[in-house]
Amino acid sequence: MTGASSTVEACCASLYGHPIVELIAGQSYHPGGLGSTRRLLDAAGLSAGTRILDAGCGLGASARLAALEFGLAVDACDVSGVAVRRAKELADAGGATVHFVEASVLQLPFRDGRFGGVLAECVLSTTSKRAALAELRRVTAPGGALLVTDVTASDDLGASGPLAEVLCVTGAWRPGEVEDLVASSGFEIVRAWDETAGITALLDRVEARIGLLTTLSRDLAAGRIWGLAFNTDSRRAGAALRDARQLVASGRIGYRAVIARAAPAG
Repeated sequence: MTGASSTVEACCASLYGHPIVELIAGQSYHPGGLGSTRRLLDAAGLSAGTRILDAGCGLGASARLAALEFGLAVDACDVSGVAVRRAKELADAGGATVHFVEASVLQLPFRDGRFGGVLAECVLSTTSKRAALAELRRVTAPGGALLVTDVTASDDLGASGPLAEVLCVTGAWRPGEVEDLVASSGFEIVRAWDETAGITALLDRVEARIGLLTTLSRDLAAGRIWGLAFNTDSRRAGAALRDARQLVASGRIGYRAVIARAAPAG
C-alpha cells in the first residue's frame, strides 16, 4: 500500500464506526445508500445462496440487505475494527447472518475463487485501486460478478476533511477510469450506468441530520457531543456541503456503477 493510499484508508477507518458519523450519515455511508445497493444486486441477478463478499463493508448495511432481501451467503470485511464490531451488533440485532472480519481490501483472508460475487461500494477510491482490484479478482470465482459503485471527478479537486472522506472524493476516479481499470484487471464489463443522483441524496441526508444535531445540542445547552462542537462544526460542514453541491451541479464529480464478470482462468 502506498503512503497516500494508506493515509486515506486510515482516515476512513477512523471515521466509519464513530457514533457521530453514524448519526450524521446513517448506517449506509456511500452515495445512493441502500437504493443503489439494491439496483446493483438486482442487475447482477445472483442466485439465492451465492456466496458474496462485501469489501469495505463499513457498518454492514449492504451486507445485511444482501443476506436478508436477496438470500445471499455473505462475508464482509472492513479495515476498521470499530466498524466491524458495530456491524456485527447491527447484524445480530436485525437477524442477518453475515460473517464479518477485520481486513484490508488489499489483503483479504479468503482463498482464491471463494466468491460468486464481490461488492465494492465507494471503497476502491480509498486505497490503491489496481492492487485492490487484483485482490478482488483473486477471490472471485471465474464467471463471478464484481459490483462496483464509486465517485468520479473530472479533475483534481484537492478536497480533504471528513465530508470528503465520506463522499470518497479524495481518491476519486477519472471519467472512464473505472471501466478501463476493471477491464484490465481480469474482468469483463457487463453493464455500467450513472448513479450521480445518489450524491445529492446523501448530501441532503447529511445536511438534515447536522441541522437536527446542532439544534439538539443548543437546546440541551451542551454544545459538545462525543467530543465534537456542533456550533462550530455545523458552519464548516454547511460550507463543505455547498461546495459539494456545486461540484455535482457543474459535473465535476459524479457517481458510477459498474457490473463485471471475472474472466475464465487462463
